[in-house]
Amino acid sequence: MTARKARRHPIFIGSLAIVGLALAWHRLGYPDSFDEARFLHRLSVAKADDARTLDLAALMPGDWEMVCESHGYDGPRYIERYGRSYEPVGAAQDSAWGLIFIAADGSFTGAAGSCRVPGLLPLGGCLERAQAVLVRAEGGRTDCPAFVAGKRG
Repeated sequence: MTARKARRHPIFIGSLAIVGLALAWHRLGYPDSFDEARFLHRLSVAKADDARTLDLAALMPGDWEMVCESHGYDGPRYIERYGRSYEPVGAAQDSAWGLIFIAADGSFTGAAGSCRVPGLLPLGGCLERAQAVLVRAEGGRTDCPAFVAGKRG
């Protein structure tokens, strides 16, 4: 092995390690962005406080204008307003959920989880930011509360 190849070897191994860690992070369902991590943290706090309503505009930072459910079982969701399809961000498994928060230019930030952590069974469909309030449904499980679209009040 030449001296030049020997020097590149640690860089190659380090690069593979970083890619491997990123893939493992994603595969384990950890947040893909700081905004998603903030959303999940705020959602966990709301769950711990036994919140009766969830104001998604307060939970998810950014300048998004519409939020849509994005579950793995449903496949891609086409939204006519933006003229594009969005791949699911939620896992294709029971008790999993996913939300996409879409900005005016069609870009989005996803957030996903399951009833294990932090626990949410969200809306069906899409809501405008101004109406993105979920109300706790009666009779839901304590560990996985069900929320439905509500009214800002």
